[in-house]
Amino acid sequence: MLESHAEEQTFDSVTAECDLPLCHTYFPLGFPFELRTNSSGVLAAAAEAWSQFRQASHEPPVRLALAVSAGDAVPAAPTSKFCWNAHLMSMIADPENFLICDFNLGFAFASVTQRVAADHSFLRYRFLTPAANLLLQQRYLAPLHGALIARNGRGVLLCGESFAGKSTLAYACARAGWIFISDDATFLVRSREDLYAVGDPHTIRFREDSRHLFPELAHWLTIVRPNGKLAIEVFTRHLPVKIAGGHSIDHVVFLNRQPASASRVKPFSRARALEAWEFYTRFSNRDSRADQRASYERLLELTIVEMTYSGLDDALTCLESLVGSGD
Repeated sequence: MLESHAEEQTFDSVTAECDLPLCHTYFPLGFPFELRTNSSGVLAAAAEAWSQFRQASHEPPVRLALAVSAGDAVPAAPTSKFCWNAHLMSMIADPENFLICDFNLGFAFASVTQRVAADHSFLRYRFLTPAANLLLQQRYLAPLHGALIARNGRGVLLCGESFAGKSTLAYACARAGWIFISDDATFLVRSREDLYAVGDPHTIRFREDSRHLFPELAHWLTIVRPNGKLAIEVFTRHLPVKIAGGHSIDHVVFLNRQPASASRVKPFSRARALEAWEFYTRFSNRDSRADQRASYERLLELTIVEMTYSGLDDALTCLESLVGSGD
């Protein structure tokens, strides 16, 4: 017998039936990413993030369908709620702003309000970049929380916790003639045996106190990032640095910044390194995690060290000795 007062069912016509007539393929991290939407503003935000990337892979594209609804609510929380099981994952900012990923299909669907779509920084940080990175790393990549720089044909991965100085030291090296590949997020390409990794060399984010270290940052405005933290976000095309989209990893350095400490290097536990890297695969399905672990195990064959340091000059000298003269 049916209840006399059946629960009212409501459906969002935008998410259920919305036509997404605008389509463009971008190449974040060099891989094809097809974006369909009903908003030219969404395409503009994507272009800000990825227009400088060039195609480096001919793998099948991953896809995102992003619908912009008529609502005007803005997510109040600085972070989204993540839920996942097997090949499905959701990122919920609020009922009107969410992302759903199907890793088996290499496909994601998102719905955001007009106000969120108009805030390009927020849209990139909370929806576009997570969708691209999550789908690509499920198919092709193994994520690493670290900066990647190179000199004399030798790539150095700088790992460490937040505030270890990864971005600051990576930029200090780039100012000194190193090649800059990424400041915080690096991805091993799983199909390659040469420990080749890719990153975003076009943007670098600094903490506010970095102005005191690098005078050229003085005129850049501090912004409140979508995660609520203060930062200086700079496009590397405005900085005196050389960049590359990827490089092999030849050395792994875990950073340990300590006050008033001379730079010194000692071996770092491989078990701890593997634990740190695998933390960022927790959203992956079983098959992807197995492939990602295989990539990390190849990385463990390198010499892995911990560098304790205080000042950038001493740290730079230590890293220079690590890669040698290149002769």
